[in-house]
Amino acid sequence: MSDGPYRSLPMSPRWKQAAKRAYVSSFSAPEISEALQQAAERDCRAELSAGLVRHVSALIIGPDEPGLFRDLPTAELNALHRECASTMEAGFVRNAIDALQDGHTGQAALQKAAENTVSDRLLAGYRQIEEHMHREASDYRARSTRSRLEDAHGGVDVTGVARMLLRAPDAPARTATAVYSGLDDGVAF
Repeated sequence: MSDGPYRSLPMSPRWKQAAKRAYVSSFSAPEISEALQQAAERDCRAELSAGLVRHVSALIIGPDEPGLFRDLPTAELNALHRECASTMEAGFVRNAIDALQDGHTGQAALQKAAENTVSDRLLAGYRQIEEHMHREASDYRARSTRSRLEDAHGGVDVTGVARMLLRAPDAPARTATAVYSGLDDGVAF
């Protein structure tokens, strides 16, 4: 069985693992979901600073008794958006602004912003995998890989990853991807 073109992907090891699982037909949708979730978690930990998350949280949740200045969090978030250190940080701030403009408030707005940030990162990862497969594999294999990613997407706990991103007390523990190292590991029955 060939592992195919995933080997030459110019992406992080976690995303390579997800690409491999989507490409190799012996991996199940839950196994692909697990790798996708771990890649998203890793990117959130690496690209979103705890300080930025705390700052956005403080702006959105605000004081216990809001004052007369309803637009102040949005104005401060817009200023913070210009100072972001990474694309994911800028996306998180932009998603926070959008959540507020959509009428969400407090913790619900913060959770919505985090979930949208995780979804954005997953979609970017899917596009990167698919584009690479179109360059390196047959059209059939590229379409098959895309289909397997779509099937696995529903198994990713976007809400849980978002709670982890927000460092919420009820956030799930980090997922650990199973490593298959030999024939004895085999396919689960």
